[in-house]
Amino acid sequence: MVNLISTNDSSDVSAEYAEQVDERLRGMVADRETTSVDRDGQTGLSIRLYAYDAPGITENRWAVDYNDPASRELEEYATEAEAEARYEEMVRDAARNLSVDRDGIEERFTTTDVDGVPGPLPDLPTVDADDVATLLDEVSEEPVMYVERTEGDEIELSYGPAAYTSSESVVLTRQQVLEALLLSDDEDGAGRVTSKSLTSEDTGTLLQIADEAQADVRRAASGLFPVDEIA
Repeated sequence: MVNLISTNDSSDVSAEYAEQVDERLRGMVADRETTSVDRDGQTGLSIRLYAYDAPGITENRWAVDYNDPASRELEEYATEAEAEARYEEMVRDAARNLSVDRDGIEERFTTTDVDGVPGPLPDLPTVDADDVATLLDEVSEEPVMYVERTEGDEIELSYGPAAYTSSESVVLTRQQVLEALLLSDDEDGAGRVTSKSLTSEDTGTLLQIADEAQADVRRAASGLFPVDEIA
């Protein structure tokens, strides 16, 4: 292994050679890649593997490029096997340091091609006001909205009684909706609250409930795709 650029160590090559490799990699698509992008679209971590012709010689070289907000490590290898092993080692080390995001949900990589680390979730369903209204109209014992994993490994919203649903999969309960609306069933003898009995002001509240429930969709969906202990 040859250090080309390092925040934490000295370089093993001339500054000119390191700059030539760095410039070459900037114009290339990585052979392998693991990234972590936050909700604001900012890349907080990237680990990439490249194959390239080394400047000034006719031999192939491989590089593993690690970037996070505090450091960069660009390492060059003479063999693909060494570079592949180092790339996967870096990804697994980074996975062990994943924490929770600002919503209190366990972090996952946005992209990765390494097995056994927290990779991206499938596309998540979007909760809208109609979905909240559907929950309000659900006729079962203690109705809940929950996520389920399909046979095709997609994620869908479903509705049903709390007793037959894993609490970890629940996104929203009908009782929570009623409380947010400041309503209750059988209020003043009016019977069960339904979406048809809501006012225009209540409809605005449904939109707010739906927006706040989206984080719970991500939390519940993450539990449907657990990751074993990282080797």
